[in-house]
Amino acid sequence: MLGTIENFYQRHSRHLLAALIFSLPFLVYEAARIPTNNDVETWLPAQSELKQRYDRFREDFGSEEMIVVGLKNGADEERLVSALADRLEQVPGVRQTWDSTRFRQMMEELQVPEATIQERLVGMTESADGEFLAILVLLSQEGTAARENVVSGIRQELEYCQIPQNQYALAGGPVIVAELDRLGGQKNNRKFFMMTLLLGFLMLLGIVRDWRISCAMMLLTVWAIQATTTGVKWFAGEMNFILGALPVMVMVFTLAIAIHYLHYYDAVRRKPYAVGRGLLSALRPCLFATLTTTIGLASLGLSDIMPVRQFGYAASLGCIVAMLTALTAMPAIVVAFGFNGFGETRLLEYQRSIFRGILRHRVVSVVVPLIVVTATGIAVPELRSRLEPLDFLPAANQVLTDVKEVQNRLTTLDSIEIVIDFDGEEDHFLNRLDRVRTIEAIVAKHPWVRRTSSPASFFPTVDEMPESTHEIGSLLKTAKSRAGESDYLACGQRFWRISARIEPEAREHQAEMVEELRNQLAGYSVVLTGLSPLVKQAQNQIFEGFWSSFGTAFIIITAVMMLALRSVTTGLFAMIPNLTPLLMVFGLLAWFGIPIDIGMMMTGSIALGIAVDGTFHYLVHYEKEFRSDGNSARASEYALVHTGPAIAEAAVIAAVGMLALGFSQFAPTSRFGLLMSGLLVAALIGDLVLLPAMLALRPSRRRVAEPESAVEETELQLKGPHKRTFAPSSHSAAVQ
Repeated sequence: MLGTIENFYQRHSRHLLAALIFSLPFLVYEAARIPTNNDVETWLPAQSELKQRYDRFREDFGSEEMIVVGLKNGADEERLVSALADRLEQVPGVRQTWDSTRFRQMMEELQVPEATIQERLVGMTESADGEFLAILVLLSQEGTAARENVVSGIRQELEYCQIPQNQYALAGGPVIVAELDRLGGQKNNRKFFMMTLLLGFLMLLGIVRDWRISCAMMLLTVWAIQATTTGVKWFAGEMNFILGALPVMVMVFTLAIAIHYLHYYDAVRRKPYAVGRGLLSALRPCLFATLTTTIGLASLGLSDIMPVRQFGYAASLGCIVAMLTALTAMPAIVVAFGFNGFGETRLLEYQRSIFRGILRHRVVSVVVPLIVVTATGIAVPELRSRLEPLDFLPAANQVLTDVKEVQNRLTTLDSIEIVIDFDGEEDHFLNRLDRVRTIEAIVAKHPWVRRTSSPASFFPTVDEMPESTHEIGSLLKTAKSRAGESDYLACGQRFWRISARIEPEAREHQAEMVEELRNQLAGYSVVLTGLSPLVKQAQNQIFEGFWSSFGTAFIIITAVMMLALRSVTTGLFAMIPNLTPLLMVFGLLAWFGIPIDIGMMMTGSIALGIAVDGTFHYLVHYEKEFRSDGNSARASEYALVHTGPAIAEAAVIAAVGMLALGFSQFAPTSRFGLLMSGLLVAALIGDLVLLPAMLALRPSRRRVAEPESAVEETELQLKGPHKRTFAPSSHSAAVQ
């Protein structure tokens, strides 16, 4: 086996590396073509009753997507605003536009008095002071599928009409989604990812001290990232801002495995078949670490939220690609460029002295981290989630500024839709109109409702209705002829719609608000729906589903850990440090009252994978030495000194590199980078402090004699720079 592996890499290393290099442009090309979709609706729970009601609502009334074009200072004349509305209606993807002139004409035809018309236009297309006019742009199904193009087309029309950017404001869901696609897209984040790679390379260069090996490892990382992204394109078809974290995750796992291989190779590089020995030594812990990490990430595929499922599957693919790439190519890199080992550096000696100190004071090394973990982890149940797209925009972002201005001067963008079903009722049109007015009045009294609109908004009030039967008949005839233009009637006037615009502060209480309105309208045949309540439900479901899948993954990983290590006790011990980063970092967020978004939640799965990876490498060496010697303290020191540098180096390189993401203007990317850096450091505390110290306190047992071949293999693992200082005979003095 060793000879076969050695011969393969001696003969084909350059061919293998050439194949990776020549395939990289194709992967880069394919990965760059993956589309981005940050549509809020993709985050909605697909199987919930609320989602099914919303889908029915969209089938009946069409797309709810609307862009508000606000024109400051009245844009000089209402006539020019009307002309602009006509032009915007020609933009591909726009179904219809409404401005004050069109609303006024419709209400005049329905004999609404002028004073009432003006009152109703305020908050709909005009501000109270008359200095802010709005055009409501309704999107077609094609426009909903291509929001970015519609927004771009509207901006081009405004530029063509010579309206400067400081004289208009664009708001609405399509505008926000288009901006999220821009900020969270690969093009915008590429510069920050390049900074991450550069910092990672500089750290790697300082540790490996060989620029050729360092360059090859970073190129290997880039290849694994592009291969994973290409796989996502082929299987999932699109990216979102959560999958934007995928390249960083692949980088972390690829570098970790690559660095571990170098350390395994360094331990046996003076022996025959060193390349094969290093590969076989790394194979078992890397396979089990990848297996458990993949299980943890794949468990997210049980979620009812599509982007969460995509992240689970894509991250699982990334783990496998990272392992296969690093284990296949690193031996080739060593053969092609040579590697003279890490040597006896000051850094290595400093690390060893720290490791000795940890085990010398193992009681303190257990008690202090456990106190910190307990103090922070006790707050984890108090964590709260927040899924608010506006939070993802920078504070100085123009879209965010426009949204706030539209909300302050005109109307809010969040709404709850109340659908009244007149199925089977033979009521006269005016009787239905009166019932809608009654329901609308109840809804309008809710303290979190800013304004309402319905078919009644275009008709005279009861007191303003004409007295003549002929005039009423003419009014109804006009209403019937224009019913097809209304977004408030559907299915032959069976469904009537009331749209309630809600205050921004009601976002965190939408579930309670919907329940209160449902109780107040219990005597009417109504259905409450809308995108805003769905977003709140999705927020809660994502939060609950994540912890549910995380718990399932934790149980499965614990079982795999016990089987792999052939020890229930060691398997249970091993999972304690794997929880350390999660409890410490997320506990601190809970203590400071910082809500977590979906991107921050996903870091928990990555943190579990990182911790499990280091744990497996450590425990494989610990179990081998413990079975051989029977002394847990000596086995713990041997494993810590042998694997600690690789675990620390991989984590520090990734943590420093991820700090570059903190400079991104896109909030999810920035938060992800900072949070991952904290989780990586916390994972080191679990893997290199808590776990070794806990195992060092484990009672020793009588030494079990091993076959000569096993002893010889242990000796092979200890040769090189590690052998001189950490031969079994020197353990006793160092530990006891």
